[in-house]
Amino acid sequence: MIWFKLSFKNLIRRKTRSILTVLGVAIAIAVLYSLFQFQQGYQARLKGELGALGAHVMVVPKGCPYEAATIALHGGKWPRYMDEGLLAKVKANPGVAEAAGVIMDAVFAPGNKNVILLGIDEDYMKLRPAWHINGHWWGDTSGDRKDKVGSPGLGQTSASDSDSSVIMGSTSAQEAGLKPGDYWVVPEKNVRLHVVGVLNRTNTQDDGFVFLPRKTLQKISGLEAKLVIILIKAKQVDKTDALVASLKASEVDMNVFPLTELLGTIGALMASTKVFVSAIILIAVILGGVGVLNTVLMAVFERTREIGMMKAMGGSRGDVFKLVWAETILTTVLGGVAGVVIALVSSRLVEALIRGMIPYAPKGSLIGFSLPTMAMCVGLSLVLGLVAGFYPAFRAASVKPVEAIKAE
Repeated sequence: MIWFKLSFKNLIRRKTRSILTVLGVAIAIAVLYSLFQFQQGYQARLKGELGALGAHVMVVPKGCPYEAATIALHGGKWPRYMDEGLLAKVKANPGVAEAAGVIMDAVFAPGNKNVILLGIDEDYMKLRPAWHINGHWWGDTSGDRKDKVGSPGLGQTSASDSDSSVIMGSTSAQEAGLKPGDYWVVPEKNVRLHVVGVLNRTNTQDDGFVFLPRKTLQKISGLEAKLVIILIKAKQVDKTDALVASLKASEVDMNVFPLTELLGTIGALMASTKVFVSAIILIAVILGGVGVLNTVLMAVFERTREIGMMKAMGGSRGDVFKLVWAETILTTVLGGVAGVVIALVSSRLVEALIRGMIPYAPKGSLIGFSLPTMAMCVGLSLVLGLVAGFYPAFRAASVKPVEAIKAE
C-alpha cells in the first residue's frame, strides 16, 4: 500500500501530465464500456420486443424488413398496405393457430407529441393473454352508454357503440391524463371516442399505444379494407419454416418472415459490425497503453537523479521497480474508473449517435449500469497498467546510483 501512496504523490507533482494520461485511458475505457453495453442491451431489448408480439410469423407488404420491424414494434405511418382480404387467406392456412390483422397510423398531439394508433380486433387479444384491462373491451355491454363517434359539434357521422370506443396503453393514458369513462378526441382526426379501458402496465411497447377497433381506424384514416401487418401464431412452432413457405407460395403480394429470422438477420448485421467495433476498441486501448508507457518512461528519465539518490540511500532494485510499476497501475486504474463514469454520463448521447447509424434499434435504454461490465473495464485497465508499466519500471530499476547522481 505504501508504494501506491508514494505513487499518488508523484502523480500530483505532475498534475497536467497525469490528468492527460488518465484522460487518454478513460476515453479508451469509455468507448469499450459504451459499445459493449450497447451490444448487450440491443440484443436483450430486441428479444424482449419480439417476444412481446406474441406471434411467430409476421406478414407485411413488400418492402424492407427493417422498416417492417420498426412499424411492427414501434408503430407509425407506412406508405405500403395490404388488402384486408389477405387476412382470410392467412387464417385458412392449416398451419395457422391464430392470426390478427393490424392497421396503424400516427398523429401529432399538442406539444408535437407523436401518438401511435393501432386498429385491432378480438383476434389481437388472443396474442396478448397477459393483458389486463382496467375497464372493459369495446362492445362490452357492461358499459351502458349512448355516445357515438363524432358527437354533435365535431362534424362526424355517428357509428355503433363499439366503434366509438378506445383502449389506452398505460403510458398513453398517463400522458393524456385519461381514465376509463373519459373521452378522448383523436388529434388531427377530430373524432371523439369513449375511453372504455386502460391497459395495466405491460412494460412493452403496448404501453405507449392507443388501441381502436380496426374498422374505426380504417375509416378515420381513409384506409378502408387495408392492413399494415398480420401477426400469426403457428400451431406448431417447430414447423414455422414450412408455414412461411406455404404462405409465400399462396400469395406473392406480401412479405412473410418468421420473427426468429428477423432476430437472426438483425443479429447478423450487429455481428458483422462487431469486427469493426472490436478494431476500434483495440486501437483505443493500444493508444491509451502507448500514452501511459510514454508518460511513465518520460517521468523515469526526468527523475533519474532522484532514483539514483533513492538507491544510494539503500533503496533496492525491487523498491524502485515497485514504485514505478505502482505509479503506472494507479494511473490506468484511475483512467478505467473515470472511463466508466464518462460512459455512464454520456450514455444517452452515445446511444443517440449509434441509433442514427444503424437501420433499426429497439426502444428503451441500451447503455446502462452493469457491474460485470464495469469490473471487466477496470480489470482491463489494470492489465493495461501491468503491461505498460513493466518496461519503465525495469528501466528505472536498472539505473546505477553513481551515474544517476552525476547526470544533469
